[in-house]
Amino acid sequence: MLPKSGSTWLSGGPSPMRRSRSSAPAVARLTAGLAGVAALALLAACGSSGTSSTGGTAKASASPAASVLAGGASCSSSATKITFWAWVPGIARAVTAFNKTHPSICVTLENPGAGLDEYTPLNNALKAGSGAPDVAEVEYDELPSFIVQKYVDNLVPYGANKYKSDFAPWAWKEVSQGSAVYAMPSDAGPAGFYYNAKLMAQYHLTPPATWTQFAADAVTVHKANPKVYLANWTPTDLQWLLTAMAQAGAFPYKYSGGSSVTIDWTGPAQTKFASFWQSLVNEKAVSTVNDANNSPLPAENLDNGVVMTSPLESAWAPSYFQPDAKKTLGDWRAAALPQWTAGANVSANWGGSTYPVFSQSKHPAQAAEFSEWLTGSQASWTILKTPPSELFPTYLPLLNDPSFKSLTYPVSGTSQPNQVFSVAATEIQPVQWPPFMTEALNQALTTFQPALDGKATVQQVFQTFQSQEVSYAKAQGFTVSTG
Repeated sequence: MLPKSGSTWLSGGPSPMRRSRSSAPAVARLTAGLAGVAALALLAACGSSGTSSTGGTAKASASPAASVLAGGASCSSSATKITFWAWVPGIARAVTAFNKTHPSICVTLENPGAGLDEYTPLNNALKAGSGAPDVAEVEYDELPSFIVQKYVDNLVPYGANKYKSDFAPWAWKEVSQGSAVYAMPSDAGPAGFYYNAKLMAQYHLTPPATWTQFAADAVTVHKANPKVYLANWTPTDLQWLLTAMAQAGAFPYKYSGGSSVTIDWTGPAQTKFASFWQSLVNEKAVSTVNDANNSPLPAENLDNGVVMTSPLESAWAPSYFQPDAKKTLGDWRAAALPQWTAGANVSANWGGSTYPVFSQSKHPAQAAEFSEWLTGSQASWTILKTPPSELFPTYLPLLNDPSFKSLTYPVSGTSQPNQVFSVAATEIQPVQWPPFMTEALNQALTTFQPALDGKATVQQVFQTFQSQEVSYAKAQGFTVSTG
């Protein structure tokens, strides 16, 4: 049978705040631990439930405390009215530009808040049958939850496929099921190795080409100075964990729509991944500071030289980390991710948003026209690539633009991190997000904590999480495979 309509895998109760890309690029975070930044600033589109790995509990309001940011009053009275919910900073500029160039359509932007602050009223309105926007910002990992309940329209009848060649293939796959396209992709977070170049040089290290070399370097660094670590390991940050597993070929979920889902946290690839990190924990070669509890310590450790790299970091790291880099401003560089197989070129994506049209819309053609312009036009990206939005595109004309690749950030000195991240964007392996990510993010906070506390191994918590996720999915009406 089909999963239960209106089930808790969408609303999910309180949810951990997650580090995602679109909510406030001016605020810093780094995978190894920029968790001390204000929660509002760290919520984003980019990633992925209303959560950010900074921890805490996102407020689940019953209705949006939305502010009208653009549109409405300046539009023609005869224009078709479209409502748009989003939290990307500065996106009102794009809405204003659309309204000026599309006088027959009037888009009104409302910002109900990031992540769960949006998803809760959105789901309430969709379940009630009224009150939902025509278009809204929805993260890649949350989109399947809306698709499975038939809350979003197939955009192919409205011309979406003509934009397919303009987007990174992996991003297009993540908004598609079969021949249907359920949202337009927007920004993303291709991953790279982000490191303190001065500190690495003190230990005569260069960015490792393989994870085997990374492990050897981690042991060497900590033996040379027990107060310093090459990296922080924080499995309670489920988005980071899943990104790392995807790059390792160990992503634990398969889901292509409907009522069947695969959940595999205990297969050979997953166990190999868990064993790799557990061995570094056993040798005390990595720190294990919880990066999901709003503590300022992870950020301080990076800036104080206690932790010298973020071994898997998103493309939005430079703009997010900058405010916290007091002592190390200008010292940070990006390199390609270490590879699990020498000579390979595999990356993964951490974060990003899509823009679906909801089935409740009375004007789906006009809503689709706006979504397609917002994500698939040079006019829109000319705006959204600049502060305060600073989105990292999946839109290939910008992604391949030399002027975009050559951007610099004070935190990275004169280096050009987008040169690295733009290449990584072409090496991302698409994944299939399960339709219950809110629940998974919530559960991970407690299930993975024993691995940080030394009370359980990574392999053991993977086994526990497997059991929890399988039980949850079955309770929601899914048929579950485990391998």
